[in-house]
Amino acid sequence: MKHSHWKLNTSNKGKLEEFQRLFAKHGQTLHASDEDLNEIDADPIRVIAHKASQLGENILVEDTTLEIEGASIGVNIRWLLDHLPRYIGRKAQWIVLLAYRQGEKVFIYKGNLSGTIVEPKGSGGFGFDPVFLPERAEETLAQSKPDAFNARAKAVEALLKGEPWVIHPCIKTWQGPWQRNHSG
Repeated sequence: MKHSHWKLNTSNKGKLEEFQRLFAKHGQTLHASDEDLNEIDADPIRVIAHKASQLGENILVEDTTLEIEGASIGVNIRWLLDHLPRYIGRKAQWIVLLAYRQGEKVFIYKGNLSGTIVEPKGSGGFGFDPVFLPERAEETLAQSKPDAFNARAKAVEALLKGEPWVIHPCIKTWQGPWQRNHSG
């Protein structure tokens, strides 16, 4: 989809600011909406496809996962943040999915970054940035997050190049389990 004005649905101020900077770097503007969406408990592709299916066309949604060697976390990052010290020294993958719905299809773009979980260092960033040390980097994401070591930057690049990772049918209804933040 080629245009210069985008809308991202997020309530996370840190993510919004980072995405706005990344879009601006490509001459694009990014506005926000803040519709609270209940999230299904499923694999990341179905989670993001369901989120995008709940909104109007061409509204971006984002989902972040952190895969840690020997741990089963998936989409439950909020839980993970309290338990990260037990994973120090393990390999990890930071994966960002960006998606939007167009008609009955959801276009999903991926950015990922390999690294290791380390003792917290740095005060910048948010979430797991202080404990994520990218491969071939000397500083955690909280100390320095150049776009070369940024899964969000890679997802934005794929989106703006028009290179979807997956095109998935809309998921408008869900009969399966919900993530813990689901209220009903």
